[in-house]
Amino acid sequence: MTDDSWFNDCQVQSILMDTRLAVAVLNPGGQVHLANPRFIAAMNGAVPAPEQLRYLLAQTTPARAMLRTPTGSSAGIEALMLSVGGCVLLILEAAEQEIETLRERLAELERLSTTDRLTGVWNRVHMDRAIEAEVARAERHQQAVSLILLDIDHFKRINDDHGHAVGDEVLQELVARLNQGLRLTDSLYRWGGEEFLILATDTGFEGAGALAERLRIKVADAPFPDVGPVSISLGVAEYLPGESSKLWFDRADNYLYQAKNGGRNRVMVDPRSASDVREHDHRRSPFELVWQASYASGHRMIDEEHQHLFVLVNRAIAEAIKVPKRNGQHLTRALASLLEHIEAHFAHEEAILEACNFRGLQGHRKAHQYLLKRAREVKRASEKGPVPLGTLVEFLAQEVVLQHIVGADQKFFALVAAAEDRQ
Repeated sequence: MTDDSWFNDCQVQSILMDTRLAVAVLNPGGQVHLANPRFIAAMNGAVPAPEQLRYLLAQTTPARAMLRTPTGSSAGIEALMLSVGGCVLLILEAAEQEIETLRERLAELERLSTTDRLTGVWNRVHMDRAIEAEVARAERHQQAVSLILLDIDHFKRINDDHGHAVGDEVLQELVARLNQGLRLTDSLYRWGGEEFLILATDTGFEGAGALAERLRIKVADAPFPDVGPVSISLGVAEYLPGESSKLWFDRADNYLYQAKNGGRNRVMVDPRSASDVREHDHRRSPFELVWQASYASGHRMIDEEHQHLFVLVNRAIAEAIKVPKRNGQHLTRALASLLEHIEAHFAHEEAILEACNFRGLQGHRKAHQYLLKRAREVKRASEKGPVPLGTLVEFLAQEVVLQHIVGADQKFFALVAAAEDRQ
């Protein structure tokens, strides 16, 4: 749910339209999202001019402002600006008690809209806002923050064997046990169904991994009423500088998948840390390629394989820089690993595009064939002697990454992202 859509809720609209106050809602884009009849009447049948709205949105709320009426009255109308639900409310001249009553009613609705009714923890609406805020804070202050994604093992079996009412009780008991093991700085969210997410602030992957293990033990330590033993699987990932919130979530989700696939009732941790990334950035080669969040397609497999391709390309370029200081066989082996990955990735990507009915598949397949042909030629050349660094950088960095992954692949990003969201 976007911030605008919260104000589309019928209860919220009813409160704003029926209140005795003159109220308008400005959305983050600078438009009047909603204005009740009293506001329109006070403004002589119109709304503030766009330049006024842009000026108002730049102010820190709460604040008071003077609105010019369409008639150009120099006196204007005093308006109180309040931040609610991610938008700004404009409330024209009113008693403080009336304003406070309206604010309390909206705050209660917002609280209910961001809380999971069954378990009482924050829901996905609030989680999305919190994750974006943590990403911004981590980038601004360079402070560690980690995600723990977890779900109940064999929850479907619990529902099938004991009924959904008991399943709901298991979810409530799980939340109670998780809350007992969380720190004051941690926050718990229900992602959906039997999946939950924990934001561990000021915590790297090691601390978050230890927290996840304590929670796993707390859940498995004693049987649940009416059900018996229950276990959870957990995936942990620390936020890495420059990545999107979606990539961060996908990494945690991938390690949760590994925990489930590895036998359940376990914790799997991504061992990458923000400090390692920042340290690596300081000593990065001028030829090294850096993954950017804007390169992400939104499809988990494609993005993971693209990121690994960056690693292998950088490894091959690093080996080319070392030649002739060391045996060229290292470069050949690096190119062999890269070629193997490219072949597998292209096959996976083509299968995904075919399933999505990508209209440009035939041309994309031909581009893949050309790049594979060139990769094999470069590898064969490395077996005969040193490959010039310029030739290698031009092929790998320019043709494979910039022209193909960053360029040509962009044509199907929206298509595969939509397909991923439907799964």
